[in-house]
Amino acid sequence: MREAVQMSREEIFELVREDLALVDSAFGADTICSVEAVTAIGHYLQVSGGKRIRPALVLLASKLCGYSGPAAIQLGAVVEIVHTATLIHDDVIDGADRRRGRPSTNSRWGNHMSVLAGDWLYMQAFQIALRLRNFHILDILIHLTQMMVEGELLQLDYIGRLDVTEEQYLNLVHRKTAGLFAASAQLGAVVAGQPWGAEEELREYGRSMGMAFQLVDDLLDFTADERTLGKPAACDLREGKVTLPLIYALQSCSEEERARVAQVLHDRAFKSVTPAQIAALLDRCQTPAAVIEKAGQYARKALSHLEHFPDSQYKRALEALPDFILHRAN
Repeated sequence: MREAVQMSREEIFELVREDLALVDSAFGADTICSVEAVTAIGHYLQVSGGKRIRPALVLLASKLCGYSGPAAIQLGAVVEIVHTATLIHDDVIDGADRRRGRPSTNSRWGNHMSVLAGDWLYMQAFQIALRLRNFHILDILIHLTQMMVEGELLQLDYIGRLDVTEEQYLNLVHRKTAGLFAASAQLGAVVAGQPWGAEEELREYGRSMGMAFQLVDDLLDFTADERTLGKPAACDLREGKVTLPLIYALQSCSEEERARVAQVLHDRAFKSVTPAQIAALLDRCQTPAAVIEKAGQYARKALSHLEHFPDSQYKRALEALPDFILHRAN
């Protein structure tokens, strides 16, 4: 298998910089709603500093397959609108009050308006995709949306539970996060008119990328600086979520340490237990190294799905993306 290419984030995104600007313009134009608050919510999240990894995947995958044109821009906007809708719904469900260092939409506009704005954005994404008159694209997006909703329902069932297994959690990540990465890369092949084999390889590349992305995200929730992360430390645990770092730590921790985690889950806050105590537990159990190793396995799997594509600057950028994801700070 070819080794990851040393290419900076700036070099990767420079390849699609102009197209990403067009995606942003399309996002702004296509999220104008007759209800002013919905337009304001879409704009608020658009300018809040998202990484644009998902539309970049659409664009890089389509260029890898030899296509560069308006349909890729359109689909880049579609996946970013879908992603934005999921963020809004996630924050409502989680009761979050911060997103990317700013007040969350639900804390500014309220739960009711936020839920309906998220619904509108989902429908708008499908409306934009429909313009391409391609049933295969709609099929991918419908399957994706069903998977993400199933992921949210599973997560609700796991809230506050200490007995969530690694297998259960990875299935959740597969549905909630990796599916959108998979669809983004696959859509790049679809819009380029590639055969099923190329679609499948890029879909699985994206899926593995998404798994690695979320595992790193889980770890950063405990280890990153709060200002860099844009939300409170150990936010997942406050919300009752037992993610992979804790799943690993709970396998070897003492009963006293297990009781501390259970207390935070019960309180939905750090009252008698501090974030520093949880961080110390993770360090003692060598959890960070275990999570990074697992994320690295997915990153290497992603690279394996690019082997049969001809060499190009776009292939090299896609080969470099997993390394960027593994070593990001937020």
